[in-house]
Amino acid sequence: MSPGACFEPAQAIVTATRLEGRWITPGNTNALASRKGAYILLVGLDRPLPVGAGRSKSGQLPAGIYFYAGSAYGAGGFAARIGRHFRRDKKVHWHVDRLTLEASRLAAFIVENGNECELVEALMESNSVAIALEGFGSTDCSSCRSHLLTIV
Repeated sequence: MSPGACFEPAQAIVTATRLEGRWITPGNTNALASRKGAYILLVGLDRPLPVGAGRSKSGQLPAGIYFYAGSAYGAGGFAARIGRHFRRDKKVHWHVDRLTLEASRLAAFIVENGNECELVEALMESNSVAIALEGFGSTDCSSCRSHLLTIV
């Protein structure tokens, strides 16, 4: 299922990476079961959002489309993690929760048995994205400067 016209530029970037996966939208999460892997979350923000990342790193994200790379290897796999991102009734636990609560639209591209750092690398190699905020979502990662990207 395609994420829709509002995400066409972002969808084209993901498609160009030639990653093997499938799109999930808030209306079709039932098919996720307990599969595990990594994902690219598309987040559409209609207005600027002040956010923090890591130790003392903060900034303001302008309105736009963002790519967040994450993993779903814990209990419940994709169904639990993507389901949480799509829910509006949650406490803010991770920095990405702020984005998903403020998002006007969300979609995810899931890659079974994938690696979130490899997804970031594939997106960066497209030369169509840039780091949105240093350290965001990658505080426990030794190879990525950020897991939050934006279209350039």
